Amino acid sequence: MIYIGKSHPREKVHSNNTTVVAEKLSHTLQDLALIRSFWVRLESTLLSKVQHGKAIGDDPIIREIMMMLSFDGSDQGWVVVSQGTAILAKAKGDILLSCFVKFDTWKDQVAPKGFIPAMKDHLHALHSPFHYRLILPGTSGGIPKKVVCTECGCPMEKFIMYRCCND
Repeated sequence: MIYIGKSHPREKVHSNNTTVVAEKLSHTLQDLALIRSFWVRLESTLLSKVQHGKAIGDDPIIREIMMMLSFDGSDQGWVVVSQGTAILAKAKGDILLSCFVKFDTWKDQVAPKGFIPAMKDHLHALHSPFHYRLILPGTSGGIPKKVVCTECGCPMEKFIMYRCCND
């Protein structure tokens, strides 16, 4: 497991990194430039696919990237749990915490299904509609004309947003 942090890492991410390392909770990207690079690569992949004519609603890679970027644009916590490259679960932080708190209710499914598939099933049961907001960099010139919500499939409204440097 690794703690990444937000796309514009500042003091809070540095503080979180220090805590994660000191308490031996996980691994971190200590170099804040690497954290920024992680998010820039996601943005670049999305914009590259859009510029090559990929439809946002039809491409599973684009949908996953948009979901990750929407997590970053959110002020809420989020978690992605994976085992290798194929098995993946993701959720808002409070929903995943609730899933872990209720582990006794789904632990019998771990042996037949595996931990992450059993967790994904329980997350799906806990799921409440959450509509994402996606913040794309405005300087690239490759902003798609139409973007659909990765949750419900409805077209998203486009806004112009100015953002301060504060976390």
